[in-house]
Amino acid sequence: MANLEKHLHELTKLVESLKLTVGDSHAIKQEIIRLNFVQEQLRNLKAAIAQELDVAKINNAAVGVLSGGTESAVFNSHSHLVNPLLTTGERFIAEKFSNKPPKLSLNNLESKISRWLEWGELLQAIAEDILSNAQFINQLNCNINYSSLPSKFQELEEKLKLDLVYGKSKVLQQQIQQLLNYQQELLQLQKKSTEVFENIKNTQNILLILLNLSAFCGNSGLELEWFDDEYGFIISSSDKCQALGDIIYDCELFQGKIDTLVVATKNQLEQAEKAMENIPQSHKLEVITKFLVRKPLHSILFISSSLVILSFGSWIVKDKIITVQKNQHIKHEKVAKSNLKSAQNLGMEAAVMVQKSPLTITSWQQAQSKWQKAVSLLEDIPKGTSVSEQAKKQLVKYRVNYTTISQRVALEKNAASKFDTAEKLAVEAAFIIKNAPEESAILQQGKGKLQEAINLLQAIPQGTSVSKQVQDKLASYKNTYEAIKTK
Repeated sequence: MANLEKHLHELTKLVESLKLTVGDSHAIKQEIIRLNFVQEQLRNLKAAIAQELDVAKINNAAVGVLSGGTESAVFNSHSHLVNPLLTTGERFIAEKFSNKPPKLSLNNLESKISRWLEWGELLQAIAEDILSNAQFINQLNCNINYSSLPSKFQELEEKLKLDLVYGKSKVLQQQIQQLLNYQQELLQLQKKSTEVFENIKNTQNILLILLNLSAFCGNSGLELEWFDDEYGFIISSSDKCQALGDIIYDCELFQGKIDTLVVATKNQLEQAEKAMENIPQSHKLEVITKFLVRKPLHSILFISSSLVILSFGSWIVKDKIITVQKNQHIKHEKVAKSNLKSAQNLGMEAAVMVQKSPLTITSWQQAQSKWQKAVSLLEDIPKGTSVSEQAKKQLVKYRVNYTTISQRVALEKNAASKFDTAEKLAVEAAFIIKNAPEESAILQQGKGKLQEAINLLQAIPQGTSVSKQVQDKLASYKNTYEAIKTK
């Protein structure tokens, strides 16, 4: 029993270290060595438990339950790790240990160790798969040497907080150039974020998920912590522990923030450029005013001269104002006609696009975007132009079309979400069913997840972009479910 107690004192540290830190090839090699050591320690503990149970069986002794001192030693270290996680809401890693039972039996502990060993073997297999793929390692090295996407976003968000200097052409020109540079960086970030999000969402391959998460997390670090029966893979970065599904949701929110900033930056640039166009006229008036104010009035002659200058200047200003008004009207008319034509082209493109069948969700979203842009262009046409009435009539139709397409996009997103959730449940079910003992509660959990996946697929309406995939997956899941009914 003394040998067993010695191993038990190290149990918490061992289980807590059953995770894979994603890094470069050297770091992954070190992880494999470390995991081998942890696995060996767990096997020694399992052997010590088996030996204790054999001795008890021979002596007909009731040692199936740990002594109070040993149990206390295990759970004191257990609570030291788990309680802080629970109080901060990070309950996932605590599931590695489960809630403390009334009495910790050796049989119960032996079962838990088997589960931990199985998890450790899976981590080692993932690490070895990473090392065996040179292209994967190169991409991983590139990802972890750069800032995380959220950090880059925060950096750009701060830079874009510019107070535009509208009255000084030179300063404003410099600010416009800065905005253009930041806009380019922001668009690159938007593209990268979209790629990462789509790759994570559209695969169940844990290697590809880790690769794309490494691009999202960058040098913030990334660890594969655990596989929760309810939430699937649990991943941590920057001391934040989350289920993969929650990470995907956060990525979607992050994309929304980027999209909002892209629009805000575009609007800010347009304001700056319009201000730049108006600077020459206001600057001329400012020069005349400063000249007149600056000259001292020492004589009646100079006063008379000044009045002549002022009168002449007023005539110039009045003429200039009339010219500017005419130019503005011409410009508004030109912009109005251009907006109407662009809106009509976008509407035509969107209408043609949705005639093709079947459409992917991306195509539906592209059509929605075209209708949205068309509506915005028509809304920007000012009253009083030659095309304002025509634009008003078309705006009513385009808004109806945009609403209809938006409803279809929502339907497609819902279908895709259900399909992704069903796939996730099926992957978790396969993991559980493969490793769970027959007639066990864990096996029933696996069957339950598979049934839930089937129910989700059956709830997806016909005619959506995932309908074909749904039918294929549904047949496969039903066959698997029937095959395990007898277990």
